[in-house]
Amino acid sequence: MSNKALEVCTLFAGPSLQGIDSQLLRGGGLELCPPVKRGDIERIVLQSPPSNLAIVDGVFHSHPAVGHSEILAALGAGWRIWGLSSMGAIRACEMDGLGMTGFGEVYKQFANDPDFSDDEVTLIHQAQEPYLPLSEPLIHIRQFLKQWTAENIITPAQEQHILSHLKNMWYGHRTLDCLKKSLLTLPIDAKKIDYAIANFSTHRIKTNDLKNFLITQPWTRTEKNK
Repeated sequence: MSNKALEVCTLFAGPSLQGIDSQLLRGGGLELCPPVKRGDIERIVLQSPPSNLAIVDGVFHSHPAVGHSEILAALGAGWRIWGLSSMGAIRACEMDGLGMTGFGEVYKQFANDPDFSDDEVTLIHQAQEPYLPLSEPLIHIRQFLKQWTAENIITPAQEQHILSHLKNMWYGHRTLDCLKKSLLTLPIDAKKIDYAIANFSTHRIKTNDLKNFLITQPWTRTEKNK
């Protein structure tokens, strides 16, 4: 891979970009693309010399999801590919031993917990840029409830009850309003709940993983210094 190619990274992202400082998207050789779908990587590999790819978000309803075979073909052609945050974390975990590199906390949870399902990171979002999220991934709500349990605001039993309730509904119905309604059934001050919902962004680890990826810029490192 040439030095010029080493400096460039094609990043497939959409809803996970919400809350990311726009400064992080400037420079660093980033080429920002919409959420990945089947055929996108194959097309890039056919049109460009080997370089770097990072899969963050992807679609799977409106178009077929990005395929393992096209990722594998890109790896075989000399591309370096990272997966993180959402669809990328799923594919990185599935192809960890085949050359794809996982990054971040979401990837680690997929890799270390055999019961961790794709449903944890799934959400619905606007079809067009800026791909605003219309629901909240369960993994974010899980992080929030885990913290409240650690702070003894709710009990472990209450945490599990809310998680079970949300887990059993369609992912598109999982919203902060839905979470708020569940919390309001508990003996917790409503103002405390409103404050927590208004400051929920700290629990969005999908976005936090992407932020850390953009800060560390692993695509700028050589294999020797990786």
